[in-house]
Amino acid sequence: MFLLSRYRVLVYLLAVLCAAAAFPQSPPAISVPPRPDLPKDATSYIRDIIKNEIDSDAKDHTLWRYRFHREDEKNNYDRDVVETREGQLARTLLIAGKPLTQDERRKDEERMQKLVNSEEERAKRTKREKEDTDKAVQMLKAIPDAFVFKYAGEEAGLIRLSFFPNPHYDAPTRELQVFKSLSGSMWVDPAARHLSKIQGQLFEDVTFGWGFLARLNKGGTFSVVQKNVGDGHWDVTELDVNMTGHAILFKNIVARQREIKTDYHRVADDLTITQAYQLLEKNDAGTLQGGSHSVANSRTQSQIAAKKK
Repeated sequence: MFLLSRYRVLVYLLAVLCAAAAFPQSPPAISVPPRPDLPKDATSYIRDIIKNEIDSDAKDHTLWRYRFHREDEKNNYDRDVVETREGQLARTLLIAGKPLTQDERRKDEERMQKLVNSEEERAKRTKREKEDTDKAVQMLKAIPDAFVFKYAGEEAGLIRLSFFPNPHYDAPTRELQVFKSLSGSMWVDPAARHLSKIQGQLFEDVTFGWGFLARLNKGGTFSVVQKNVGDGHWDVTELDVNMTGHAILFKNIVARQREIKTDYHRVADDLTITQAYQLLEKNDAGTLQGGSHSVANSRTQSQIAAKKK
């Protein structure tokens, strides 16, 4: 996911933390905590929230099944996704809103079988996912240093904060340089101590390699929504990216990406990829119906009960 996708990684991994609102071009004149139980310094508050995000994710080993919709310049599909201890497996349900043709279904089956039957393929994917995860953690940790946060009120029980670049921040990597050109707003769930939404924009062009390698144009936007989908498991349920620019040799970049996850159902925490394939074959978990999560089997129910004790 680089050059054309470099900014996608930056924005998406920034997103895996986050919140939505307006785009302040300058900090508000005053920053007063909307509630007396909040720290006076908004940036310190976000530092604590980010730490909780990272710690919670490290401790959460639950696995889920959900419906995934994605649209970008090349794709438009819906998938039935099952997470496993060996990575996720997904069956394509719709392409451009239509059922798959016989040939499309055959290719989709081959794709799934390749993952199920090939340890090498799963190892390659695991390696990529680890690299992305490491980048995500790096970017999460950098946020309190890269931005200055100001309290901006309270809405529907969420704490709203505006953010803008910290002029004293020296980005240690090329990926983190994009933070110097981002501003926006966040919402935090104060009870759960999780980021809930974020929406931001590039208020100036972002260049890589003095503009010869890549440039992202001023005005590009992104928004992300994160929710508790059940049993205290927080996940990014909506992602919307709209950016333009150019890559090497001035190849145009038109990046529009939208992702939506719905209909979460918890599955067994030790589910294997072979078992996930069987679930997708049966497609009988009552699955992907309605908007609330449901537990997939009695074993998972006992796991949840044990956690509550």
